[in-house]
Amino acid sequence: MKKLLLSVLTVFFIANLCVPAWAASNTGLGAETPRDTVRIFINVMIDVQSGKTDEIQKAINLLDLEKIPEAERSVLAPNIALGLYKVLNSFTFRIDSLPVDAKSKVLVLPIGKSKGIEIAVCRLITGKWQFDYDKTIKNLKSYIDIIDKAAESKTEDTTIDSIFFSPRETMRLFLEAMKAKKNSRINEAVATLDLSMFEKAVRLEIGKERAAMLKAVLDRYKYIELIELPNESQGAPVILLTHSAGRIVLEKVKNPESTIEAWKFSAQTIRDLPALYDAFKDQDVVDGVVVSSEVPLSVSIRDYMRKNFPGLMSKSVILENWQWLGIFCVAFLGLAFGKVLIKLLNNAINLLFKREKVLIDIEAQNKFLTPISVCSVTFFWWVGLTLLGLPPEIRLVLLVSVKVVSAGAAVWAGYRLVDVIGNLLMGKAAKTENKYDDLLAPLITRALKAMVVVFGLVFIADIFAIDIDKILAGLGLGGLAFALAAKDTISNLFGSLTILLDRPFQIGDWVTIGKADGTVESVGVRSTRIRTFYDSVITIPNSELINAQIDNYGARNYRRITSTIGIAYNTPPEKIDSFCEGIREIIRRHPHTRKDYFIINLNAFNESSLGIMIYCFVKTPDWVRELEAKHRLYSDIIKLASRLKVEFAFPTRSVFMQEAQPLKHDNVPLNEEEAMELGRKLAAEITANNGLNK
Repeated sequence: MKKLLLSVLTVFFIANLCVPAWAASNTGLGAETPRDTVRIFINVMIDVQSGKTDEIQKAINLLDLEKIPEAERSVLAPNIALGLYKVLNSFTFRIDSLPVDAKSKVLVLPIGKSKGIEIAVCRLITGKWQFDYDKTIKNLKSYIDIIDKAAESKTEDTTIDSIFFSPRETMRLFLEAMKAKKNSRINEAVATLDLSMFEKAVRLEIGKERAAMLKAVLDRYKYIELIELPNESQGAPVILLTHSAGRIVLEKVKNPESTIEAWKFSAQTIRDLPALYDAFKDQDVVDGVVVSSEVPLSVSIRDYMRKNFPGLMSKSVILENWQWLGIFCVAFLGLAFGKVLIKLLNNAINLLFKREKVLIDIEAQNKFLTPISVCSVTFFWWVGLTLLGLPPEIRLVLLVSVKVVSAGAAVWAGYRLVDVIGNLLMGKAAKTENKYDDLLAPLITRALKAMVVVFGLVFIADIFAIDIDKILAGLGLGGLAFALAAKDTISNLFGSLTILLDRPFQIGDWVTIGKADGTVESVGVRSTRIRTFYDSVITIPNSELINAQIDNYGARNYRRITSTIGIAYNTPPEKIDSFCEGIREIIRRHPHTRKDYFIINLNAFNESSLGIMIYCFVKTPDWVRELEAKHRLYSDIIKLASRLKVEFAFPTRSVFMQEAQPLKHDNVPLNEEEAMELGRKLAAEITANNGLNK
């Protein structure tokens, strides 16, 4: 009995020699038919190529890898799957032409035979099918060489877009983009459509709607097998669908801005899509299709109105009645939305300024709220009109008008918003003792305004699909001149940053910059303004401040007072000492003088006066306070002189007339040595009590 059983098992094994033994223990490997084997493998590898690399195991399960050592199998399997896909993807064939069943254990498929390539599948003991090792997988390297040589022999077609170079690739990109969640790649899908019949300003909105319609029609028509579409750059248009409502065609489209051609869904297809969508939208989705893309709200509204309000579908003056009704509703709701938004913004601004305890500039607030009102209303109209599915011609007129007003109002509102922000910043800066805030607040305001203007222009250009790069490139020498002109602007900007970082002065400081002498009034992005003492304004480009020598008198801790008081020659020495000491005491008691360093001394014998030098410092924040402190100091000195009866000298000349008489001198020394001794003796007596020897 055992021998008989052993003989049966031996015969059975020999009869299924090509069937991998390891596959018999795993019923999850292989596919039900040769056709399914190819279809599943190609579809899985398309997902792998699009980034779903974790799906590659499903493709590996369709490969006969039993004859590869187990230690090498896991390493080689992914490369084998990629190589086999490269070979299959180089051909165009109909999946339906492949057999569903076969009696033989190994089946060579009608793919690539003309090029000496054999794509074979073998049946497992479980009845499922895999790509055969001996006829296909073992020879993959030579098959890939054949494919590469054939590709090298072809002349590279430079007239075809490198992205949309074939019907198959265009369809693949369209399906991948439409499968993305929440329409995150809808713009890529729109790029596969020939929208040249529409103006640039409305292409994107119309393209999103037509892309969703196209996907909905294809999902209900047939499962798209990419391998059935040509992968060659040259060829006749590919007709995917023919219906009484229209056709879906892939054809080469020439870029109007260059000589490059691209395979895209034809312009006629785009025109026919609304009618095709109406014809297919109620049909069931075909088997195998995963509906992942979301239908735009405008298409959903269109479907809802047609289903629930058929009486409003009739046309009256170009548009359907429900669209006219929608326009009036959008206009009314937009006005109401604008009023509500302005009310909320007004309250929010007042609350913010009240909380920060800053006085609001009503004029700046009103100048901001006016464009905001216009912007909010027109933006609401912009969004609302895109939901009505208007004809392209009407949509172009209405949306372009709304976009122009909305974009202009948005830039205007942003510019005026900076004034409100500047009002808040300067109000907060005024409450601090740090003058650096007074410099920073207006600089930030001016910088923000410049940014608003620049980004506003870019925003408007983007809305109307204006290619700024091409405009600048087309300027040629004008662009070079523009760059050279911008050099000074950039230098001034760096000058502003230098002032901001180095802080050589603050608003209100008295500075001397070159020949400019005055008080810093404002610092902008481009220049700094100085108010001179004769009330004129000097504007200095910030770029000059980078290397300029700046003498900042406003940064002084003390302001020097130096003067000479002339008193009469007949003032007794004792009064001179009293007067000088009195001045010193005034300085010691003065509230704004520096107490640790001052000089008050008899300093000069002038022609008509004795000169007393006053050298001291006062601590005051500005020039006006300095003058006030000097006034008080001098006034106190005058009062002191009045109390001591010290006379201030003024230019005088005395003339004495007398008869010439011989001079009589007492104590005349008999010789030079006695004269010198007498001088030293008198000097010792004079200086004995004046404190100089202490």
